Amino acid sequence: MTETASDTDTLSPSVGILGVLALLVGNAIAVPIFVLPGPLAGNAGPSIALAIVLAAIPASFVVLYNALLGSAMPVAGGLYVYISRLTAPFWGFLVPFTIPLVAWASLLITATGFAEYTRVFFDVPSLALIYALLAFVLGINLIGLKVVVQVQLVFFLGLLVALLTFIVPGSTAIEATNYQPFFPDYGAFALAVVALFYPFLGFGLLVELGEEIEDPGRTIPLVLGLGIGFVALIYVALIAVLVGAVPYTQLGSEADLALVAATFLPWWGQYVVAFGAIFAVITTVNTTLLVFSRTLMRASRDGIVPELFAEIHPRFQTPHYAVLVLGLPPFVLVPLADQIVGLSTFIGLASLTAYFFCAVGLWNLPREFPQHYASAPFRLRRYRGLLLAVAGGAVATGSFWAITLLQQPIVGGVLIGWFVVAYGYYRYRLTKVDPVELYRTMTSLDAHERQRDHGD
Repeated sequence: MTETASDTDTLSPSVGILGVLALLVGNAIAVPIFVLPGPLAGNAGPSIALAIVLAAIPASFVVLYNALLGSAMPVAGGLYVYISRLTAPFWGFLVPFTIPLVAWASLLITATGFAEYTRVFFDVPSLALIYALLAFVLGINLIGLKVVVQVQLVFFLGLLVALLTFIVPGSTAIEATNYQPFFPDYGAFALAVVALFYPFLGFGLLVELGEEIEDPGRTIPLVLGLGIGFVALIYVALIAVLVGAVPYTQLGSEADLALVAATFLPWWGQYVVAFGAIFAVITTVNTTLLVFSRTLMRASRDGIVPELFAEIHPRFQTPHYAVLVLGLPPFVLVPLADQIVGLSTFIGLASLTAYFFCAVGLWNLPREFPQHYASAPFRLRRYRGLLLAVAGGAVATGSFWAITLLQQPIVGGVLIGWFVVAYGYYRYRLTKVDPVELYRTMTSLDAHERQRDHGD
């Protein structure tokens, strides 16, 4: 592989380790963990406490991939870059082609959660609240990353207070009888494992923002290592309290955390939890457009998607056209917002599939970019740790596909159909450009990426 220069604008590193940690944990401990457990527990029962533990297994592989690749090759739009450069151009192209669907689904889920928990305080139509949130997050992501980080720090602290308010007193309200029967529906339990992988996807944030992180080679693996244990502990504790405090037959709503909090906390308890959910919504939507717009921007630099998405606003330093293409369509797709479990399953399946190809790329890293691998502050030996990482990712991805096709075949069918459409567009794109030059571009790194990695 070669490393080439690029004439496109780049984003300057502006976020330190504390800002990165707030972005990462705030994005991971986010609205999905508030809105998903209720509907999932209504069918799967107390077994979702085990489901979140199992979902953490593929999440740990994702964290490992991000730490290794982010340390070796910190770039903007990391997932696309890693797969196209280290696996194959077409598989890399699937990332920016599928990202709009994932982004729209994520925004719909978070907007629905915002509406459900805001209605705890105000009797406002849900649609009005959903549209208000979508407009807010679109506007703030057009302004820029520094503003997003400042907002994230404030709301992250509020989110943490709300979670501890639910977990600590709630642990004393658990009744062992509420965990019986533990497996009322094995199929629903398996589907919950796939759906609960979605909340862990916040750990993919860092490899998309590598270009904007100070000292990314060391910051990325350090923050990932600190974040995964903390987030997993919070998730398991949260769900254990939810299904242990009341019988699972009373669950089934997106706002169940606040409703359950009212059973063991004073009158103000459910409002604190509801505020936490609202904070989580904001920390989630802040980073949803932030991350995905950088991936579109990076693919646009290569010319595989319209070059318009690579343009950076002269004042706000944001890829504003990429933000718009991700942030505007959800306004039209709001009628799909109530399909929480289906949307979450789609996000989890699409994301884990991409990370499997990322794992294959990780295996190829020492061969394709040996200098990057050798100079990475954090790395594993190829025939030991890397081999285990690829094998583990393959097993997890295959399991997710099997569960989805059995429990929600429509979701799996939509994703397969989208991949077929992507292949057609990819072949069409090759007829409009020099295919040899496009291949060279999609298997090379930009000059600024090489310079930042090696200090040239």
